Amino acid sequence: MKRALSGFALTTILVMLAACTSQPTPTTIPQTTPTQVIITAVTTRVPATPAALAVGSPTTASSTRPAPTNTPVLHRGGDYKELLGTDAVSFQIYQTTDPSSRVYQDKVYASGLWLRDPQTLQPIPGMAESWTVSPDGKTYTFNLRKDIKWSDGTPLTANDFEWTYVQASKPENKYPYIDTFKDIATYTATDDYVLQIGLKDSTCIGLTTVDAITPLPKHIWSKYDWSDPNKNPEILNPTVVSGPYKLKEWRRDDHATFVRNDLYYRGAPNFDSDTVRIVANSVTQLALLKSGDADTAAVGLSDYADAKKTDNLQVYSWDPAMPEWDYIGFNLRRPLLKDVEVRHALSYAIPRQTMADQIFNGLAKPTFSAFAPSSWVFNPDVPRYDYNIDTAKATLQKAGYKLDANGKLLDKDGKPVVKLKILYNTGNPQRQQIATTAQQEFKKLGIDADLTGMEFQAYLDYLKREPFDYDLFVLGWRTTLEPYFSYQIWSEANIPALNTGAYVNKEVGNLFDQANHPPCGDNSRKSVFQQIQKIISTDAPYIFLTYRTGYTFLNKRVTPNAPTQLGISYFPEQWYINK
Repeated sequence: MKRALSGFALTTILVMLAACTSQPTPTTIPQTTPTQVIITAVTTRVPATPAALAVGSPTTASSTRPAPTNTPVLHRGGDYKELLGTDAVSFQIYQTTDPSSRVYQDKVYASGLWLRDPQTLQPIPGMAESWTVSPDGKTYTFNLRKDIKWSDGTPLTANDFEWTYVQASKPENKYPYIDTFKDIATYTATDDYVLQIGLKDSTCIGLTTVDAITPLPKHIWSKYDWSDPNKNPEILNPTVVSGPYKLKEWRRDDHATFVRNDLYYRGAPNFDSDTVRIVANSVTQLALLKSGDADTAAVGLSDYADAKKTDNLQVYSWDPAMPEWDYIGFNLRRPLLKDVEVRHALSYAIPRQTMADQIFNGLAKPTFSAFAPSSWVFNPDVPRYDYNIDTAKATLQKAGYKLDANGKLLDKDGKPVVKLKILYNTGNPQRQQIATTAQQEFKKLGIDADLTGMEFQAYLDYLKREPFDYDLFVLGWRTTLEPYFSYQIWSEANIPALNTGAYVNKEVGNLFDQANHPPCGDNSRKSVFQQIQKIISTDAPYIFLTYRTGYTFLNKRVTPNAPTQLGISYFPEQWYINK
């Protein structure tokens, strides 16, 4: 199941583990939580890149399996200890949306007909050992591995996939992300180890679309109610699983302990057990991490230096393929901000490098585009608005704006420019500092601004509610490896839900549609996405600010994978405790 580690994820900034969805739904990054990934025993699942999705002639995936992921027996043993701020809701994959449930579910249920090579980012076999695509690009046939078993020894087959799909697709079962099935026409187990999935149309994201299911054990779950834990004990206490671990015990709001599943198809993990402890207080989390009572925990930007100098901790860093990025959005309903030259001027007035260095403690880099430099479609030739107050003033003057005798900006009719209203969410010091910096820099242009902070959910609701009484807002997105999914935040159809500032450019919409239909080769799609970036950066509906580098702190007793663009959480069964 392609569950979004992808992202345009409206998740907390610390959580790489977004809601369970095949086609990522954009979500905003909210709180004062760190950019680091919370490491859990999860296989990194990311949307497809185009090379795997070409259509027109039959396509066969390589049947080469990843190298065995279990390390030598000499590395076996030990209890891995991790901290989360909130507990899970349940193990019912198709009823939950919270990140903590996702963490638990990924420990006990295997997913992914295909996986992502952590070095090349290209698709490699997962639960399917190979697949083919029909000449018209609409039918995907997956040949499942025959050595995958449920933890009770029962073979895991295509019938489990099909049964799970049928249940999840029933409207009465209320799967929160049932919309991810909308492009699937048929989903059939043609025999025990062959799964055939038909699409309504041929698209460049077809391989991602069809990987929509994490199978549940039909021989167990078919005896119970789908959603009621009082009638289905597997929802809160799964006994037959397929992931790297089995649940040993779960004491709500205290801890959950998972033990090794020796039948896991990629090889049993090295840890004897994995204990997740629930600690809501971030100060307590850091103390437990520093004392050695936890192997990993979220470390915020303000605590990064302290954690880095702690002798028993090692920081792992990487330039992520799916970074989080920050922006100041314009409310394009406002008359002043409809003037693109005003938006350009305000963009020149923002010191991105200073923000990266001082607000994000050097753990972010300036950006000027909707895609970060780590994206395969990144366009380095988009318009740049490097910090320059003189250029900002000249841009306003050229557009017909002037300063009065008191240094206040006058509009084209000689009237004072209205005071801007800048919004941010409270509890996030970085957002507040961004808003404060913008206020100070805009004043140098003769533009006054008021700042208003709101609780995060109230903030999101306010942004989307009439009369849209604000001018600028500070937020962030998490990017996707498959760039097509970002269409959602620029789509006119998504005003105001995701396209909060009401940006409209029909050419951008047409180009996104073009990028999702054949030809699906890398070069042709990259060219289209680079056009999109240039248009958006020219239109400047956002002031693009920074994108985050990825990092995680681990106790030095733990040896993880080497960092790649996917971080270190890929193939977590390889991790081990040093002896």
